[in-house]
Amino acid sequence: MLIFATIGLIDKILDNKFGLASAFDKGIITMGDFMLSISGFYCISIAFLRNNTEILNRLGDFLFFDPSILIGSLLAPDLGGYSIVEMISKDPNMIVFAGVLLTSTIGATISFQLPIFLNNLEKDDVPSFMQGIAYGLIVLPIVLILVGLFLQIDSLMINMIPLLVLCIFLLFMFFINLKLSVKILTIFANMIRILGYLFFFLVCLTFFFDLGFTQQDLIQEVFSIVFQMTLIVAGSLVLCQLILKYFSLQIEKLATMLHINQYALIGLILSLGTSIAMMPLFSKMDTKGKLINAAFSVSGAYVFGGQLGFIASVSNSFSTTIFIIAKLSAGILAILMVYLFTKRRMEN
Repeated sequence: MLIFATIGLIDKILDNKFGLASAFDKGIITMGDFMLSISGFYCISIAFLRNNTEILNRLGDFLFFDPSILIGSLLAPDLGGYSIVEMISKDPNMIVFAGVLLTSTIGATISFQLPIFLNNLEKDDVPSFMQGIAYGLIVLPIVLILVGLFLQIDSLMINMIPLLVLCIFLLFMFFINLKLSVKILTIFANMIRILGYLFFFLVCLTFFFDLGFTQQDLIQEVFSIVFQMTLIVAGSLVLCQLILKYFSLQIEKLATMLHINQYALIGLILSLGTSIAMMPLFSKMDTKGKLINAAFSVSGAYVFGGQLGFIASVSNSFSTTIFIIAKLSAGILAILMVYLFTKRRMEN
């Protein structure tokens, strides 16, 4: 993505001659949002965990499953999920499983995607979106179990119990009382957002006045992480712009083959960088396209965007490879699930 970010920067120097500078600018602008959402959680949570390892060890002894599973299922990786899992888990494979995979799929869905989409989509689009999310949640445990077996996670099925219960609970809530589900998720998201802002304020105080809320090395570390994430997002947006500009005819043909409209296919492409980019297109998609985009977003979204930048900056190449393969596999399976169910409905 650094190559495409460089291309965008060159086009900006050339005064947007090739129409790529605007995409590059959108990526660079995300630096502020990343800093607000990531730095507070990252710095404060790691500092807290460094000073309270005994409490975390006792928590692990009390639960029948690894506590990192619970953290990974509720928080996105860049909202403190990865850093907390890394601190409380002693098993490097569990860090990959919970800190990388869980946080970037169901954790990001619960703490980030659902609240944002449910509060910004048109009312008539919400049922289709939630139905697509359900398809994505159905196939996610399958991929996670396969990856868990590959990583040789101890007591895998026992550790999967909280995740399975959470998925079943979400599906139950979505279909029984959608309004209540939206309200609960919105409250949870707002709590995370406000807490992130407060943590950011504490980090700022520590940076300028050294008040001890976190450590200076963590602040410097998060600066580097945010910078890498921003470049990757900028590069991914430039890449999407190039695809849309030079392959519009191919996109139209492929959309016809997939039996969805162009907006749905473009939404899928944009979701590879960030699912937020496809949100403005959602109302223009056909019904099947809406289901496909929502289902794919549970796992496949951000695979080449900010999450990739974050994971690549805090973990090794093995974790990053697992991250890409697992997210794409689960995303593709979710799409196939949509086609399977919609085909059966048409036959019936």
